[in-house]
Amino acid sequence: MDPLSSTPIREFGLVTTIHILQGGEVIRSVEEYLKVEDRFSWVDKALLVSKILQLRRLTDESKRSVIAIYEESRLIKEFVNVEKEFTPLVYC
Repeated sequence: MDPLSSTPIREFGLVTTIHILQGGEVIRSVEEYLKVEDRFSWVDKALLVSKILQLRRLTDESKRSVIAIYEESRLIKEFVNVEKEFTPLVYC
């Protein structure tokens, strides 16, 4: 018997990014983000992709991880293995 055929393949967890504007408005969709993309030009996109890939491996299938990007404080916070309904604070 092939040992690889009996090893279950782990699915990657869901990672979402949420952009939070200075006034506390939460941007969740690509369409909304494209309207304010220039306000987040300070975000290193390569680093963001790296964080997403790293968190996918750390996130359980039944949960999700969130990367919150705050315009006002220029802060990026990671929330690993949170409930699917989780929403980060709008002010940090």
